[in-house]
Amino acid sequence: MFGKYLKEKIGILYPVNKNLKSLLDKVLTDPRWDLKFIGMQIIIEGLALAAFNTMKMISRDALLRDIVHLVIRDEARHVTFGVNYLEDFVKSLSPREREERAEFAYEACVVMRERLVATDVFAHFGWDVERARTRALEGEVMERFRMLLFTRIIPNLKRIGLLTDNVREKYQALGILQFENLVDDGVIDWAQMARPLYEDGRVLPSQKIAVGQN
Repeated sequence: MFGKYLKEKIGILYPVNKNLKSLLDKVLTDPRWDLKFIGMQIIIEGLALAAFNTMKMISRDALLRDIVHLVIRDEARHVTFGVNYLEDFVKSLSPREREERAEFAYEACVVMRERLVATDVFAHFGWDVERARTRALEGEVMERFRMLLFTRIIPNLKRIGLLTDNVREKYQALGILQFENLVDDGVIDWAQMARPLYEDGRVLPSQKIAVGQN
């Protein structure tokens, strides 16, 4: 549905961002299954939720908001599954193994900061990429996007045990450790998620997804 909207209404499809691709390649080729969970369910899916929630907030297109609402419902399930599964597993790791995972998660967050900047879009329209990148990072929408992204990821990392003492200072240097005590995504309103997507042939009005709340 989302792909069809982009193809028919927008008409421009960009390839995966090089920074995101580097993380995807690392996640998919690493033999350790739990790094796939950390990279996908915690970091990349967290980015997806941030992206779609931002789009839902700023879009004036009612159709796009409804489509994004359905995508958010699906992404929220993925994140909750990852948090619940990893929480117990991380406890079974040795201290060295846990630190390896914590460092991997931190490095993934650094990569995702670059993912927030659409340099490929700037190049497509012939803009000065570095100047556009600087302006984007200083913009209100980008700041809101970055805040939304890490307000989800940091509490989830803390819940599963990957906000260790060795990486806390690194997150502090990024200015995102302040989010550690916010509500995580370990609990989801499954009753809300179980509601039908359509009612009388129409998409239900967009509603706030109560992730991390009882």
